Amino acid sequence: MSYEVLAQKWRPQNFSDVVGQEHITRTLKNQILSERIGHAYLFWGPRGTGKTTVARILAKAVNCPNRIQETEFDSTKTAEPCNHCEFCNEISQDRSFDVIEMDAASNRGIDTIRDLRENVKLSPATCPYKIYIIDEAHMLSTEAFNALLKTLEEPPPHVMFIMATTEHAKIPKTISSRCQDFDFRHLEDEKIIERLQLIVKEEGISADTDVLTLITRQSEGCLRDAENLLERLVSSAGKNLTVEAVEQTIGLGASSLVQELTEAITERNVAKGLKTLNNLTKQGTDLSQCLDQLIGYFRDLRLLAIDSSLGEQVQSPKSDLPRLKQKAEEMSVGRLSRIIKILMYTNQDIKQYGYPQLQLETALIQLNSLEEGIPFKEIINKLSALEQKFDSAGFSATETQSTPQQNRFASPINQPNLQSTLPDSPSSVKSDTSAATPFVLEKEISSTSHKEQPTPSSSPDTNVPNPSSVSYGSRNLADLPLFWEEIKSRLPRKLKHGLPEETALTVNGTHTVEIACSPSYLFMVTEEDKRIIADALKQEVGKPVKIELVALDTVSESVVSEDGPEETERKTPLLRRIEAQEDPQLKTALDLFDAKVVETQ
Repeated sequence: MSYEVLAQKWRPQNFSDVVGQEHITRTLKNQILSERIGHAYLFWGPRGTGKTTVARILAKAVNCPNRIQETEFDSTKTAEPCNHCEFCNEISQDRSFDVIEMDAASNRGIDTIRDLRENVKLSPATCPYKIYIIDEAHMLSTEAFNALLKTLEEPPPHVMFIMATTEHAKIPKTISSRCQDFDFRHLEDEKIIERLQLIVKEEGISADTDVLTLITRQSEGCLRDAENLLERLVSSAGKNLTVEAVEQTIGLGASSLVQELTEAITERNVAKGLKTLNNLTKQGTDLSQCLDQLIGYFRDLRLLAIDSSLGEQVQSPKSDLPRLKQKAEEMSVGRLSRIIKILMYTNQDIKQYGYPQLQLETALIQLNSLEEGIPFKEIINKLSALEQKFDSAGFSATETQSTPQQNRFASPINQPNLQSTLPDSPSSVKSDTSAATPFVLEKEISSTSHKEQPTPSSSPDTNVPNPSSVSYGSRNLADLPLFWEEIKSRLPRKLKHGLPEETALTVNGTHTVEIACSPSYLFMVTEEDKRIIADALKQEVGKPVKIELVALDTVSESVVSEDGPEETERKTPLLRRIEAQEDPQLKTALDLFDAKVVETQ
């Protein structure tokens, strides 16, 4: 008798032996017991997960006449095939004339489907049902699918179709809508390990859990791949399997070297990492496999760094769990995530461009320069603490940003000492006019003069005069064009941009000043803004001043005088410059380069 490989020898022969697809086998068994068997099935999912195996078991179950389970006192019907009758043996050995398996990859043309349509009309030779198992069904041509449509929808009562495919998306909707869909899923590692433990026990193979775990990780959730890999390892290293023998046969890096490489990454030791990588290359290690090991290792660390109770989801051997938990406590989740991302990008670059050793060396250098980031929550907490300090001092954050020129204009008192005299009340923090600190502070000091103030006999270091002693200037309002730029430079930023660059203003009467502004800016000015400008002028001229803002097109002259003659020209060069400066497209460039319009033509 010829030798039978493990994958064939241990192929499930009934539904209870199928591993990891309980959601499918349970449904099929219920259909068989209730005799509600469908006429067309579509099995789809990854390779090696049991699609063709379940199709054969289903074919045996619907044709087996001995589906009876004997108990001690009675016999009951069951959905499992007996695997002893003539029908089950013929189907298991692929000798049945009524169960036809087709490989659509090599029989994908329309002629094959036409022959199938003619043959389905014939009655079964021996079995109750004639069953067509079409493997790799997505390989059928469009014409073949179209020819199969009508037969698939309304086959004869004695015919059943079972199609299996790894690419469900390539099956036309017109076909899948006529079938019962069953999705086969990747198997869990624990279920594959349990199956391998049963196999090695029955076959007399010595392999501990670490060896089986390593085999399972290479199978990527496919039981058939795990069984074939076990077969290969037994042929290469004998029946006494060790981790070292598995690593050498598969081409994985030695566990000690891979461990050194992970330690070099966590310790940011580039030199050690490069030396270890070179040793792995000399051993003939598949660096792509090594990279997969690194990604899996840091994935396990990240799980444990998130929560140590996630140890059940770790893919590494359970014996390494205490050491992994200790390592996870030394690294943050953020850094582990960035390490995994860099390694994944490196894996992609190796597949696309090659040069695995060079790509891994570059990744090691990047991982060494990877610094720990500051958590966003910590930044917010620090900003909140800083804001509370400002509030306790009576200032908003923007008030401390006033320019030295503004501080000098406010008053000749010492600014730090002034903070200690401010009242700790909401009125001392004005977010809308915080940039106008010189004028607001002076008003607030005057309004709180009844409170306790430093006396002249105080310490020389606290040279804060009484607010009532602050004197005003005595400039002539008629000379406003001469010191207008000085006034503007001390105003808040939001007021500067809308005011004219030169003396586009008019003094009407003794205490009223009309200031020309762009029409769009005019509607944005509040009464508080006018008060700020008026306070600035009051400190220069020593008397209250009333401010009125007018649109540029209503101003007939730009000369500041009490009795100046009217200008006959509608727009002076100054007004044209102001209009150009307010142009939206030009204003963007001017703000960007901190420039102004010099001349218009």
